Amino acid sequence: MTLSKRSFQLCGALLVLGLLLLGLWLPQSDTTSISYLAVNHTPKPIDSIAINDQGGILNVPAMGGGGGVVCCVTVPSQWRPGLTAKISWLQGGHFQRDASGNVVLKNGDKVFVEGTWKSRTVPIPEYQHKDMEHFDIHFLANDQVLVKLSALYPEHPSYRPAYPQEPKDASQ
Repeated sequence: MTLSKRSFQLCGALLVLGLLLLGLWLPQSDTTSISYLAVNHTPKPIDSIAINDQGGILNVPAMGGGGGVVCCVTVPSQWRPGLTAKISWLQGGHFQRDASGNVVLKNGDKVFVEGTWKSRTVPIPEYQHKDMEHFDIHFLANDQVLVKLSALYPEHPSYRPAYPQEPKDASQ
């Protein structure tokens, strides 16, 4: 039995259609990894950050942003009600100093005295696919934390909350 050219084309078209339909039923990735950044709206620097107990060092100076963007935090590809993130941060660390105010060295390295770890579990506001550029963490007064996914960077004029500004001298 030989297949006619027409039968061969029909079989090929059905195969392609079947593969396309199969693609609709195959599980799609339900998470996405995106970079994160932090903005500190407080007068004390932040030494390290963890998101959902993952992460590492990201120095965030007082009243500013730090570390550029860091890879990565994993978020659901589709927002759903009840999403939260646990944000932990180390604040108040300092280099040990002697009675004269000089930094203490041990084996040639500065001795760092770790500060206090703090933690908050906060809601992740609704986001769209277009917002999934980076995960932003804002450290606010009184140990409050705000997170959001955004396509804008904190320095952009339309970004909220606005990038922190140093208080202006009253004499100016």
